[in-house]
Amino acid sequence: MASIDKRSDGRYRARWREYPNGPQRTRTFARKRDAETFLADVQHRLLAGTYTPPEAGKITLAAYAEEWLRRRHWAASTAEGVERMVRLHILPELGRWPLAGLRRAHIEQWAAGLSLAPSTIRTLHRTLSSLLASAVEDERIPRNPASGARLPKVESDDVVPMTAKEVQAIAGAMVEHIRTAVVLAAGTGLRQGELFGLTVDRVDFLRRELRVDRQLWSPRTGLPVFAPPKSKASRRTVALSAVVVDALAAHLAAFGPGNDGVVFHTMRRTPVSRVLGGDYIRSAVRRAGLSGITWHSLRHYHASTLLSAGVSPALVAERLGHDVQTLMRTYAHVIRADDDRVRAVVDDHFGVSAEDFLRTDTPRGVPFIGPDLRRCAGFTSTPRSADSPWSCGGRG
Repeated sequence: MASIDKRSDGRYRARWREYPNGPQRTRTFARKRDAETFLADVQHRLLAGTYTPPEAGKITLAAYAEEWLRRRHWAASTAEGVERMVRLHILPELGRWPLAGLRRAHIEQWAAGLSLAPSTIRTLHRTLSSLLASAVEDERIPRNPASGARLPKVESDDVVPMTAKEVQAIAGAMVEHIRTAVVLAAGTGLRQGELFGLTVDRVDFLRRELRVDRQLWSPRTGLPVFAPPKSKASRRTVALSAVVVDALAAHLAAFGPGNDGVVFHTMRRTPVSRVLGGDYIRSAVRRAGLSGITWHSLRHYHASTLLSAGVSPALVAERLGHDVQTLMRTYAHVIRADDDRVRAVVDDHFGVSAEDFLRTDTPRGVPFIGPDLRRCAGFTSTPRSADSPWSCGGRG
């Protein structure tokens, strides 16, 4: 199936077939040792099922990316986001490379040269890795060069939740026809697209709940349109508090639904695009004398409030349309910050004080916790009695 012969010009020709009775392939080398090494590698990859024809990897990353994007079946919002990442951040540096010529060192050099936040670089790397994994499945390349690449370390900052007073200040500074959106976002944790994609028929006032099964997506050009939610977990039913229900009812009584039945809309009754929604919140934050607050900050406020009150992380994750693992990574510090509540719960369940635990009125002859250990534990400064059989170091 494979052989080596010496040509008249002194070079060595390696010959092999990719499958029995298939066309013969050849490659020449200056040294016989190199030809042997090459054929051994070819045979290994043929047996392992990782062999790819030499010409398969000659296609450039840019050409393959175009083919890859065309074959994906994504929601419009996802497709636009991925296409933008590939076009703006991946192809300018790596697009000219043939697939077979890409190495992990090239990926690492590309990542190191990006003037972006480490978390954004990791998102771009996941997209590139997914593209190259598809090339492996298409037998264009034998392995994914993006796998295992070293990337800039993400220094994650703990989410600092808003206070109730800040939420009230933002609501008070918001334009009147969008003010209830602040109450709804803080009271449910809806994402911005879910918030402005909410329609009247998705709100059940009798059961005090709303249904999230779509979002308002704003393409780069054109008007906002309804699109599927961010993920499967994003499809959910969210219970509403009395404050939120009353605020929604008052809002609809005052302003009515907009086009397509949207709850929140412009004064022309058109849906609120992502850009316009951002303008609304930035203006309100500025008028309230605050900074750094977005619609997503209200989502953080909702999650932090529930977790600090002892609501099950599983239930909070369900309300937010998250998985529990993502929730715990994002809000673990909120749960840890509730140490005082943990201490109070433990003390309440003990039902007695430390002095009660360290009492000495136990039956005669039963070594319980006497004054010596109480002194060692810092509960008393009574000097050790001469006849005490116990000391801080054990039996006297």
